[in-house]
Formats: sequence, structure tokens, C-alpha cells
Amino acid sequence: MNLVLRKELKNKFNLLKAQKIEQSQLACHLELNPTHEEEHLHWGAYVDKKENVTFKVATFPDATAVSVEIKPARKRVFKILPLENICNGVFSLTVNKKLARRGDRYRFIIERPNQPKKRVRDPYSMLQDNFSRWSIIFDHHGYKWHDKKWMEGKNPARVSRLAGPLRRMATPSSLRIYEVNIPSLTQEGTYKAAKAKFKEAAKLGFNAVQIMPVENCFSFNWGYDGVDKFAPNKTYGTPNDLKELIDYAHSLNLNVIMDMVPNHFGPDMVDVQNAGPYTDGCNEFGLKFNYENENYECARRFIVNAAFNWLVNYHCDGLRLDLTKYMNSDFTMKLIAAEIHYHVNDAVLIAEDARDNDERVTRSFSIAEKDDNIRHHKYFINKIMNNDCSLDALGFDSEWDFPYHKQIAALMLEYWCGFPKSITSLDRVLKNSKHRVKYPMSHDEIGNIDGTRLITKIFAKEINIYKNIPKNHKHRREQEFAHVSHKILQMLLTGELEKMSQQEFADFAKNNYLALRASVPCLKHAYRKALKMHRLAVATTYSVPGPKMIFQGDEKGEMTYFKFFREFSSGYEKYLENKGYKPGINALNDSKIGSIKYSKKYEKDLLFTEKFMRDLNMINANNQALQDGVVTETVSHPLSWVHASLSVSECGNQVFVVKNYSDVAYLNNYNLIFPQGEWKEVLNSDNTKYNGEGAFLNQSRISADGKTPVRISLPAYGAVFFEKVK
Repeated sequence: MNLVLRKELKNKFNLLKAQKIEQSQLACHLELNPTHEEEHLHWGAYVDKKENVTFKVATFPDATAVSVEIKPARKRVFKILPLENICNGVFSLTVNKKLARRGDRYRFIIERPNQPKKRVRDPYSMLQDNFSRWSIIFDHHGYKWHDKKWMEGKNPARVSRLAGPLRRMATPSSLRIYEVNIPSLTQEGTYKAAKAKFKEAAKLGFNAVQIMPVENCFSFNWGYDGVDKFAPNKTYGTPNDLKELIDYAHSLNLNVIMDMVPNHFGPDMVDVQNAGPYTDGCNEFGLKFNYENENYECARRFIVNAAFNWLVNYHCDGLRLDLTKYMNSDFTMKLIAAEIHYHVNDAVLIAEDARDNDERVTRSFSIAEKDDNIRHHKYFINKIMNNDCSLDALGFDSEWDFPYHKQIAALMLEYWCGFPKSITSLDRVLKNSKHRVKYPMSHDEIGNIDGTRLITKIFAKEINIYKNIPKNHKHRREQEFAHVSHKILQMLLTGELEKMSQQEFADFAKNNYLALRASVPCLKHAYRKALKMHRLAVATTYSVPGPKMIFQGDEKGEMTYFKFFREFSSGYEKYLENKGYKPGINALNDSKIGSIKYSKKYEKDLLFTEKFMRDLNMINANNQALQDGVVTETVSHPLSWVHASLSVSECGNQVFVVKNYSDVAYLNNYNLIFPQGEWKEVLNSDNTKYNGEGAFLNQSRISADGKTPVRISLPAYGAVFFEKVK
């Protein structure tokens, strides 16, 4: 620790002492302030380089004794060793490898006044097997990393929140994120199998993968029901398999953002409430963290250390924190940011905050503060130590852009989550979204509603599936009819509908709420339109500066379900009421990428959409204006549903993107005022290489004075990117 910080903490120590705060409480309080990095990592069962094992746990302050019960991997003789009471519920013991070694099972025995002994698995467990009450000693030194240059910031592809003159790395605004779910990403559903998909993502031009949580729970699941916050889910492989995957991602120049859940513990067989004051009641998802009530230090320390685990032990480049709004503790959010930015200062922090994207959550700091890391950290610590919990500067680098998603979905679907279709509203959210992660749809909007993707949702609208429902069926849940739409579309894309006789199709149409005049050509037309609109949603996401994200499968226009799936230790009935299906192994199999066997004709659509995605990534990678630039001008034509935006970077790079959200195409006859200069078309969604018509391209350069409208071609439900050449 440098002398400035040491002096500051000493002054704070004397101040608190003068206020007659007990010394034992003070010592534990200071543990939450900037200390050595190992203070965040040496919890649970920590194996050092000499193979000594330190058992360290935080439990209830009134605990009279804590012991560790060790079950050797190769012997049946159990050992019970007492831990030393350090202070205020923190107990610790270091032993050599003769008493404990990696691979041994262990658990803690906690004794409190007037209560029976509690045997609990380690809340800091790094490895769990079969979801038992025994934890496993795991040695993080056992994996040999191959990404030294990457971690040292010597690769310009690595993203850093401090990118700039001092660190010539990529900025958070340049993130092109591919969001993945390990169990459904491949048929195998393992860390090892995910390597091939990571390689495909890199080839398509993504520079980051965001891994949905892999926190251990009873079995396979989305990831948001994790119980063991430090242990990767062994259903998908070992901790070293996960490290190997991250190591491989870095070799592909892919940044890795780990999704973690700081707002609740999952509901399966939770020991943590018996281990210490980590929890404070329940919510609909499971046990809440105790961030604000009595003995809150335990939970705050725990979640900060969980963040360190993914960044340091697993070499992740950033974190995405799930629903931080429901942490109900801005103090804890500040604490996470302060400690991470002090010790792992390149790490990017993204919040899914859901508080209407309050700009204060991700307010940027001045260049001086960013370049002076010590001063930056002192600013945070001063705020925290003085109990300033206002939303003036939480220190996160980005957050999920809920307003953007809702507006783009409304444009595609006419109405979405209370938002009507509106060009002017889109204009407003695009101007204010530079620091936020934009996406057409994430896992939430797909799986938490009906499991169908944007293309299927548009297709359902186009075939009027809901309007064709008989009155006596109106009571049935909307989700059920979404599944009917998915079934129709899947049968179209696999070629099953075209094999039907006229009578067979008529019977099929009647049984699946299709209109009387429905035909295979009509369904094909609805699908083609839905695919165009899906690409337009993706292109809009890529049309302005800031981080972008695409969910697995959407880069190629996959139709595969992404259902809510998980296997429960008990009681999944309440989920059936909302989802309309059992969230078990069948839901997982339905959600695996590649589960639909497309006919050759429609398989080509996946390849064309991949090409479109690759070119969007390439244009964003090659134009600073679409990374760290700002939107300086917009054009909104609500009557024709056309919108355009100009993005400009500090280096002078300019990109002008025109989007048409209507089914009317314009051949050299759409009048639009272009920004001053000479422009060339660099991407057009109507290009034949994307299976477009090729009729609505702008092959000649466009000269504009910034005042007089110029005529351009504009495809229906299309996007055209122009780059300024002079």
C-alpha cells in the first residue's frame, strides 16, 4: 500500500477510535478499505504456492467456536481442527499439506450460544461436487495460463476502462459483445465444447463474449439461481476447463465478461443462512443478501471478493452485475467499483440496473481522475467512509440500455412493454445511449416471456396468429400461441410444410389458427419480412457509438427457442404457471443451438445473415465514430418511418446511417438532407451478398452541402451505412 493511502487510513483509524468505536469492530471495518489484493482472495480454503491450506470464514459475530471438518480424498479418517477467532466473527487456520490438501472434502462446524452445532459447506467454496454439504479444496495455482501479454495490457484488442494515452487498449465503448449461455450454446453444453463457438464469434468480428452466470447450483440452469458464488457449475466441466476456455478466448483476441448475480442466492438447498449473516429474508428468486442491516460487513465483503474471484482467479476482463437495482444497496455497488478499480484497474464493470438508466450510475470521470488511479480510488473511499450513498457516482462503466431495447422492439412489433412504435422516441434514446450496452433482445426478453426470438415474434404478428384465435379460446395464455407460431415457422424452415398435400395443409392451418386464405407462399413472405426486420434491428444497434451486444444465435437469425430451463432440487410448480412448460431437460434441449435441422434452402439464410453480422462488426471495428464518437445530428421522418443519425469521432471519422422502418422501398427517389461532405456507401442490407435484391444500392458517391436534400435509394426494412470520404 502506498504511503498516501496508509496515512489516510491511519487518520481515519484515529478518528473512529476517538468516536469510541471498539477496536475489534474497527479492524474488521478497515478490511473493507483498500488493502493488499490477497486480502480479497484468501478466503474459504486457500492453497498457497507451498501447498499450505488456509481455512478462513466469516460467520456470526456471536459464534463461540468454528472448526473445520476434513474428509481426506484417499482416507476415511475425518479430522476436526479448531479455527482461531480473529475478530467479529472471522475465524482462520493455516495447516500444511499433511493435514489438508487439494481434493479433500471439508465443511465448517459453527457453534453459537444456546444453539445446536451447524455443519455447513463453505460459502466461499471454490469447487462443489454433486451439490453436497461438503466443499472441495481447490488450488487455483494448478492451472498454467498462456495469456500473460494479454493480462499485462500488451494487446491493443484488450478492453480497458482506462484506455487512452497511458494504456493503448480498446475502450469499453468499442465492445461488440456476444452473449452466451454455456449449457445451451452447444449440444454438449460444456466449457470445452464452447471453444468452437468462441472461435466462430471471433471470426464474425465480435471482440468480447459475455458468459451468462456459471455459479454452482443444484444442476443445469440459466445461471441466475447460483448458490455457490465462487464455484463454477461442475455440470459443464471443471474450474480448469473454464480457465482453459477463457485462456483460449484471449488467444482469439476476445475479451471475457463474466455475468454474476449480486442480488440473491438461488433457492436450492442453501446453507449460507446457517453459515453467517449473509442473508436478509427472501424475495421471489431466493435469499436476499444482507447488505444494509445488522452485521452487513459479512455480505458486502463476500460479494466484493466474489467479483475478485472472477477477475483474478479466472482472468476475466470485466463483469456484468445482474439486476443491481435489487441489491437495494448503492453503498455496496460503490464498494465493488472502488475495490475493483483500485486493484484490477483495467476491469470493465457493467450493471443491469433497471432504474430507467439513471445516468449517474455510469457517470464518467474526468481524464485526470482516470489517469491518476490513486486519486480516483481516494475519491471513492472518501465517499464510502462518509456513508454517502447517493446516486451521484457509482463508478460503473456501462449499463444495459433498457430504453433502447424497448424502443427497437416496439418498432419491430408495433407495441412492446408499454412502448408504442415511435421514430421520435427512438431518436431520443439513441442520442443518450453512448455509454450503455445496446441490444435488440437478450436472454431475458426471449426466455422470460415465451422462449421465442424476435424473428418468431415478428412472424406471429405478420400471420395475425392472435387475431385468428376463436373467441372460445381467448382465455388461453398468449405464451401458448407463441409456441404455435414457433411450430409453424419451424415446420416451414425444415421443409415439412412444403411436403404436405393441399388437404393436409388445410387441416394443419385450421388446427393452428392460421387464416382461411393462408398458404405456404404467404408464410414464406411473412418469414422473409421478419428476417429483414431482425437484420434491421441488429443494424440499428450497430448504427451509433457505444457498446453493442447480440445474443447467441441471433448473429445468424437462428429460430431455436431459448426457454427458461433448469433442474430443481424441489418445487418447480410455480414456474409452470408463468411459462406454460416444464423448465427441465426438455426445455434445455429445445434451447440448444443447432437443435433445428433447417432445409438447405433456409440454411443459406443463416449464412447470409452471418455475412451481414460480420460486415457490421467490421464497419464498427474500422470506424472510431461508431465506438467512441458522439451522435451530433439526427433526422427523423415519422411519416415515412425513416431515421438517420450522424456519428462523429474526435479524429474526424464520420458515419451517417439511414434506416427505413417501413415496407416501402425507394429507388433513387428518397429525399434526405445529408451532412456536408462527400459520402460513400459502405454497407447496404439490400446487397446480394446478404441475399438482398441488389436493386437499392447507392453505388455513386454522394456530395452534399448540408442544406439541400439529395436523392438516395433505400430498401424496405433496410439500413444503409455511409462513410465520409472528404
